[in-house]
Amino acid sequence: MPDEPDSMPQLGTFEPHEATKILPRLEAEGIHFELERDDTALAEPTRALQLYLGMYPEGSRMLVFVPEAQLEKAKAIINELFPV
Repeated sequence: MPDEPDSMPQLGTFEPHEATKILPRLEAEGIHFELERDDTALAEPTRALQLYLGMYPEGSRMLVFVPEAQLEKAKAIINELFPV
């Protein structure tokens, strides 16, 4: 049986401006990552009205996935960048 690839759990879902802070840090630490873009909020029927009324609706999101072996290290970076 061939080696199974390392699973890639989701690290989190981030706004694009947050991802611009996170991704360079992951690269600097040598953490492999994969991205997916989620634009479903852009198709919301009331989005244009919310924008018109200044309600700032949700926008695009970036889903970040990292290898399970590096998940804890990546979470530590997230906690450092965005303390609770």
